[in-house]
Amino acid sequence: MSKSEKFRIVGVALVVVVVVVVVVAAAVWAKFAFHSKSIPAASCPDVIRLSQTIADGALIADELGLFAKHNLRIEWKGKMAHGPATIVALAGGELDAAGSVSTAMILARAHGSKIKIVASSTLSRKDSPLFRYLVKDGRPVGTKPSDFIGKKVVASPTTITWYPLVVWLKRGGVDPSRVEFLQLPSPLATEQALRAGQVDVIGASETTPPGSKLVAEGGVHFLPGLSDAEILGIEQIGGWAMREDFLQAHPDVARRFIATLREGYVWSNAHPDSAAAILTRRNGVPVEYAKYQRVWRPVPENAIVDSSSIRKWVAILEEFGQIPSGSINPRDVYTNEFNPSAP
Repeated sequence: MSKSEKFRIVGVALVVVVVVVVVVAAAVWAKFAFHSKSIPAASCPDVIRLSQTIADGALIADELGLFAKHNLRIEWKGKMAHGPATIVALAGGELDAAGSVSTAMILARAHGSKIKIVASSTLSRKDSPLFRYLVKDGRPVGTKPSDFIGKKVVASPTTITWYPLVVWLKRGGVDPSRVEFLQLPSPLATEQALRAGQVDVIGASETTPPGSKLVAEGGVHFLPGLSDAEILGIEQIGGWAMREDFLQAHPDVARRFIATLREGYVWSNAHPDSAAAILTRRNGVPVEYAKYQRVWRPVPENAIVDSSSIRKWVAILEEFGQIPSGSINPRDVYTNEFNPSAP
């Protein structure tokens, strides 16, 4: 069996695992679905269950008391492994809203989960990409796809660190199965692995550890021309999703949730240093990393979901065979119906 065939088989297996987890989670968690109490709104805030993972906008809004202002209370459900894991929890009814990279939401939708992206979050542009690729000085890694053959790269499959590089490799004629993609347990483990030469490349941010710490200490460099923004050309990387049954049952709660996010976005864009300090504390960033935590990344203040970005993500998933061509209408993936800023 060729490595390319193995890569395709692993990809199919991953999709099957996600689908099974979603279905099982749905059965287990359905009884915990959100229920609005029939008492005056002013006397009892509506509760929304969120994970702290990929939740920067909500964390800041909570810190500022904006959810309380809109008669909402957040029930925090702790952290999860990554954004896609929060979407599994959302689809299964464990959460009422979840933030992640858009691909996780589109894939969940493609495999039967009735969720929709309802608000935008992270922006990525060429002058301030979300992720780039970092190598240790002197390592034999260049900027051609063929330079990555046989290399060890820290970029978790199906995350925003993985998609850009896999797209770049494939379009450059290199089978992604010829690169060894790894997931390490922590920023510290990633930093140590790169320094020790145990891995060749890591997907990293210039504004958060381990990337910002490694760059500040020297001896490493980002590969020029390789970033999510330059490769994918997608400005809106991720957003917030909710289940359709929740939206139908509690449209006013959804509107207030999005309105709260918008207010938090406006404040954070105007006070990036203060926003970053809040996130450092609320996310429990270790003391040794806190000083390398950079400013808040600007987000769309209206929280409108960008249809162009969704179409590009759908096209990429079709290109990789993760969803059948034509199986997903981008318009079914998102809605701005509950956003007060929508025209």
